[in-house]
Amino acid sequence: MAREWESTALRVEEEPLLRGWDTAARDDFAGSAADLAHAIAFGAAQETLEAVAAGGGTLTAQDARALHFANEMAELRHYGPLVAVEQDSPVLAPGVRTLIDGMDELGLWRDRRPWAL
Repeated sequence: MAREWESTALRVEEEPLLRGWDTAARDDFAGSAADLAHAIAFGAAQETLEAVAAGGGTLTAQDARALHFANEMAELRHYGPLVAVEQDSPVLAPGVRTLIDGMDELGLWRDRRPWAL
């Protein structure tokens, strides 16, 4: 029994899978801030991000869970992690603080505790 195969060509363009928060803030500040607010609320990660901004020396297992869920939501929307590592310490990823600072002006963090960064 003979088999026939059809050959087709496919052109693939490589695009970064996850956008950095700093790049996203420059491209679409309001949309990125809304996505960040949703990710933080989903992960209940406000206190964790405040702890990271304060030096992040005493993060707990609950903090790790909060960051995990916030990062999962961010990744679903094609953003990178909310936290980076510099000199072996966690820090807010570039652009995250700027977007958090803009959430109040955009009305994205209403009815929630104010940020303490």
